[in-house]
Amino acid sequence: MLKWGISIAATIILLILDLTLPFTGMDPMSKHALIIFLAAIVFWITRPIPEYLSAIVAAAALILIAKAPPKLVLSGFSAPVWWMVLFAMILGATISHTGLGKRLAYTLIAKFGGGNLKMLYVTTMANNILAPFTPSNTARGAIMCGVVDSLCDSLGYKRGQQKGDHTIMLANMYINTTNTFMFLTAMGGNLLCVKIISEMTGRTVTWMEWLIAGLVPGIPLMIALPYVVYKLFPMSADAGKSSIDFAKKALGEMGAMSRPEINTAIIMTITLILWATQSLHGVSATKTSFVLVALLFPKIGAVTWEDLNDKISWPALIWLGFAMGMANLINKFGGFKWIVQTLVADNSFMANLEFTTFLTILIPVIVFMHFMFAGMNAMIMIILPITIALANQFGFDPYIVGLISAMSLSVGAFFMPFNSAPNLIFYSTNRYTVQQQIKGAIPLALMAVAALLFALHIWWPMVGIL
Repeated sequence: MLKWGISIAATIILLILDLTLPFTGMDPMSKHALIIFLAAIVFWITRPIPEYLSAIVAAAALILIAKAPPKLVLSGFSAPVWWMVLFAMILGATISHTGLGKRLAYTLIAKFGGGNLKMLYVTTMANNILAPFTPSNTARGAIMCGVVDSLCDSLGYKRGQQKGDHTIMLANMYINTTNTFMFLTAMGGNLLCVKIISEMTGRTVTWMEWLIAGLVPGIPLMIALPYVVYKLFPMSADAGKSSIDFAKKALGEMGAMSRPEINTAIIMTITLILWATQSLHGVSATKTSFVLVALLFPKIGAVTWEDLNDKISWPALIWLGFAMGMANLINKFGGFKWIVQTLVADNSFMANLEFTTFLTILIPVIVFMHFMFAGMNAMIMIILPITIALANQFGFDPYIVGLISAMSLSVGAFFMPFNSAPNLIFYSTNRYTVQQQIKGAIPLALMAVAALLFALHIWWPMVGIL
């Protein structure tokens, strides 16, 4: 009831604003479209109904009330990045269905485990390896949560006691929402960011360009994260040989690597190579994904459509398509530009900021704003268009502002369980408390800010991005 109350109250306030304020500089239809879009965001944040349902209602309202062109409202579904999300979801679902993801994690533990710290590095490394191929960090989190939860049981940890299992679970939860800024396909929200950047700046971001921008700043963060968690949350006993025995037993139960797993591993490898070499062969990531995903299905590949249909998040894809279309529409109608001009028209402090100073302030603000958002998609829809519009208002490079904003939005949704769906999956195991999650999140957020500032001031100038 509270969610409905907040949503309805906010919608009524927006409706009153629509009816009473002139919104100087906007025509009536553009004003109606902006109000509908803002109301949709309120519903996406509070979630009284599923996001995709509120997106459908908002899209219908845009067409019927704001007289928006249906083609523009639905434009997200024709965007190449939408199809890339679908293809990557199919690949991620195949990795899960065939058991390849679990086999990878168990193999790493069996070969490189042995002590508590090693175990943290090995399990988080499995997540890093899966990240480029799973644009749903919810799906990736579900795979790894199942692995580490079983590992905790095998090591004798009891739920609710937090005597070492909290360390393992927290490290893997944090990594799941931190490596997202290193790979374009590590989270569906990243592709939404690329679509918004493309629509508002006229420049796109390829898979390799994102990797170059985020990989080097991200590597030190990936190396430091397990160690910091290990120091913040001491473990009561050494996992040692027990973790290796557990992994070997699990691999034994899985048996030899199946033909579907082998085929999926080959296609994963080819996919990564083609995405990374797009500038050499000139074939877009979407087109290569289309061909490679087709190979996953019989008789060549690993799965049937029935195997994957219930593992693909169709509601998320519906929401993403409408969200992309709405963001495109509001940008073309001048809504984001109007918001920025209204907010900063008389703000002399912001108007006098240097470019790098502006970005240096922007990065920590965005990262720590994750604390208050339930889900990253709504945050992206609010923050990214406004930061790009700010860049245009102040004469800054909108592409650079958009890219650093996108990466700041991509990392840091780990303060509270409600910040993301995978957080809730890990938290549901009852192996750590909210207080422990916040305790670890604050220093990790500062580390993420440091990595992004390194990218902005040192790495990006070195590689010609800035």
